[in-house]
Amino acid sequence: MGGIALATLVACSRSASSVAPLSPLAPSCPVEGCDPLRAGRLASVRAPDACPSAGEAPCAGAVAAECASRALAAWGDAQDDREVACVARMLTEACSLGDAPACGYAGRMSLGGRGIVADAEGGLTMVLHACEGGVALACMAGLRWLAHPRNAQVVKDGAALRQRLDDEHSCLVGSSEHCMQLGLDYRAGRAPYPHDLARSAIEYQRGCDLGNGLACNNLGDACEYGSGVSRDLPRAASLYERACRTGHLLGCANLGHLVEHGEGTPRDMPRARALYHDACAGGDVYGCLHMALLAAEDAGAPRDPQRSVDHWQRGCDARGARACAFVGLLFEDGPDGYARDEGRSQRAMSRACDLGDKEACLWLRAHSEP
Repeated sequence: MGGIALATLVACSRSASSVAPLSPLAPSCPVEGCDPLRAGRLASVRAPDACPSAGEAPCAGAVAAECASRALAAWGDAQDDREVACVARMLTEACSLGDAPACGYAGRMSLGGRGIVADAEGGLTMVLHACEGGVALACMAGLRWLAHPRNAQVVKDGAALRQRLDDEHSCLVGSSEHCMQLGLDYRAGRAPYPHDLARSAIEYQRGCDLGNGLACNNLGDACEYGSGVSRDLPRAASLYERACRTGHLLGCANLGHLVEHGEGTPRDMPRARALYHDACAGGDVYGCLHMALLAAEDAGAPRDPQRSVDHWQRGCDARGARACAFVGLLFEDGPDGYARDEGRSQRAMSRACDLGDKEACLWLRAHSEP
C-alpha cells in the first residue's frame, strides 16, 4: 500500500521543572494489552523518561519495536494531554518505521483525538496498515469506528475500507478462503484492492499456513517465477508438494514440472510422469497437457525448449489445434524456465480452443475464473 499518512501532532518537549518528580508508577499496557515480548520490554523501561524531547525524531533513533515499547510504557504513566500527544508522536513514528501494532495504537489515537488533533484519514490509514500487518484487533477497531454513521460520512471510500478491514479480519481469525481470495484480489488489482504482488504473496502465505492447498500452490507459483517474492525454486517445490498433499491437483502437476526439469528438486522422470498422471486422472487440465506433451516428445518431437516452441508454433500456424495448445502450455511455463508470457499463452490457447481442442477450452475456462 502507499505511504502512511501521519497526523500532525503537538511537540514532545516537556518543560523543565524544579519540583522533584513523584515516584514513577509501574509501566503498564493500554487496554487490549501487550503480547508477552512487548510486556517484557515494558518492564525494563523507566516510563517517566520514555517519551523524549526529540523534536522531529520522537523515537530518537530507536528501532521501531523499541520505540513502540517506550511509547506504551509512557502511555501507562501519562498524566496529561501533552504527555499523551508525545506518546502518539512516538507511536506514529514507530508505525512509519514498520511496527504494525504501533500503527494500530497510533491510528486509534488519531481517530479518537486522544490528546492530539483528530485525523480520520490518517488514523484509518494507520489502522488499515496494522490490520494488514496482522493485528486483528486493529481491523475490528477500524470496523467499529466506520460503523458509526457520523464517521462513515466524513471518510472517502468508507465502503471500500470496510470491505478491506472485514476481509483481512476474516483471514486473520482463521478463514483460509478469505486469505486465498485476498491473494487473488491483490494479484489482479481487483477493486478495492490495489495491484500488489508482494501483498498477494503475504495473503497466500497466510492461507497456506491455514491449510488451503490452492494458496500453497499459488505461493509456490510466486516463488517459482519471482512474483512479489524472491525467486526460490526449492521453496516452490516444497509448497507445490504441500498443495499436492492436501489434494490440490494443480499443485501435483506443478510439482511434476519442477521434477521433470530438476528445478529446485532432483530430476526424476518417472516421478514427474506419475505426478502428471495423478493430476490428470483427477481432472487437472495442466497435468493432462503435460502428459500429452511428454507422449509427443517420446514419439520424436523436440525436447529442447526453444526448438520445441518453434516446432509447435509451426504446427499451430498450420491450424493444428493440439500444437496451439502446446504453444500455450510452453509459454505458461516459460520456455526458458523462467520468463513466462501469459498473454501469448492465452492467445495460443484461445486459438487451440477455436480449432476444437477441448482441453484448451477447459484451460481457458479455468483461467477466466475469479
